[in-house]
Amino acid sequence: MLRYDMKKILRLCAVFLFVSASPLHAETLTLADACERALNYDAKLKVAEAGNAVQKEEVGKARANFRPTLRISAARGRNATESTSLITDTSKDAFYNTQNYSVVLRQPLFNMSNYAAYRQSKAIALKSDAKLHKEHSELFVRTLESYVNVLFSEDNLDFSRTQVDAAKEQLQQAKRRFAAGYGTVTEINEAQANYDMVLAQGLEHNHNLENRRRELETITGIYPQTLLKLDAGRMKLVVPEPHNVQHWVDLALEENPELDAANQEIRIARELVDKNRAVRYPTVDLVASRTFSESDNNYSIGNQYDTYSLNVQMSMPIYSGGYVSASVRQSSAQFRQAHEQRSLTERTISANVRQYFNGILNSIAQIKAYEQAVTSNDIALTGTRKGFTNGFRSNVDVLNAMAKLFDSKRNLAKARYQYIMNITMLKHVAGILTPQDIAEINSWMK
Repeated sequence: MLRYDMKKILRLCAVFLFVSASPLHAETLTLADACERALNYDAKLKVAEAGNAVQKEEVGKARANFRPTLRISAARGRNATESTSLITDTSKDAFYNTQNYSVVLRQPLFNMSNYAAYRQSKAIALKSDAKLHKEHSELFVRTLESYVNVLFSEDNLDFSRTQVDAAKEQLQQAKRRFAAGYGTVTEINEAQANYDMVLAQGLEHNHNLENRRRELETITGIYPQTLLKLDAGRMKLVVPEPHNVQHWVDLALEENPELDAANQEIRIARELVDKNRAVRYPTVDLVASRTFSESDNNYSIGNQYDTYSLNVQMSMPIYSGGYVSASVRQSSAQFRQAHEQRSLTERTISANVRQYFNGILNSIAQIKAYEQAVTSNDIALTGTRKGFTNGFRSNVDVLNAMAKLFDSKRNLAKARYQYIMNITMLKHVAGILTPQDIAEINSWMK
């Protein structure tokens, strides 16, 4: 009874493997479409765009410090004053209304701190632009990576289905040989164990495929039921041009937006030093005002005053308890930190360029080697099966030959996708990845 239940479970698993992942009738999502949808949907990019809009307003805020400010104030009230004469020892009460209106115009004439803050705000905006550029390029990379992950998962599932069919046929052949008196129970058990194993692996690949599709859905906002397949005949295996890794390193150090952001961070820190030092310098403002008052105090009851004034005001700090000196030292340390961070970014970019440059060469060599391995293992499997039919090879030999063939097919598919990612990452790190590069990869699919 237990054995019957296990067979029933295995049959249900096989049905689930071959049916549940079968694509429904749906519109095919191309790589170009996926990137376009990601530009309008991806939450990480939307956060970066909003952050860029926030940082750009720093320029407007800093520019406002050079413009005049106008302030108006008004007050009305009812007062009661009791006055007592110490000489006559008499007192009297006075009830009166008070009014006070003023308009003050202030125009900064000289403020070194404002100049430094304005230069710093422009560096902040440029840094934000560089980070947004980097985020756009990274979105193409994330979309492409997620897309090929789905394709590789689909390939793994297709390989598993073929492997399940082959394992099932091998199991039936072992049973036929045993029924004809040529085989053994051991052969049947080996074939059954292999069939159960590849079936379980297929279910795992099916589960991974669903997870990969959901990851792509998170970026594009659409569930990718059907994707374009990679056409090996269309894929161009070319080495980077120019074939000089130092050229690509120099290009990355010039064009990479992350390095541009690091340079702007140095500029921001330098302007912060200047802004903190400028606190020691005097500030000069032009102040124009008009004030109207009526019964403004006890000595002006019943009197009105209308006053106009135009002044040039100068202020200069003398001592602030060491706060200014501490601020300068702190900002100088931040300036050094920005320099070191820039050096770290430069070294990381250089290492990544070399990694992906060499990765392209390695992927090309792997693809050619695995193509030959697939051909050789296919021929070997055919020969092993013939030997098994004629009694010269064992069932284990056939199963091992099958495993080698499918492993080489998986490795070939993985090497092709890795080649695509390496050429994309090289251009991304170099700062020259464009939608045209994605369109070219899209042309390799059908």
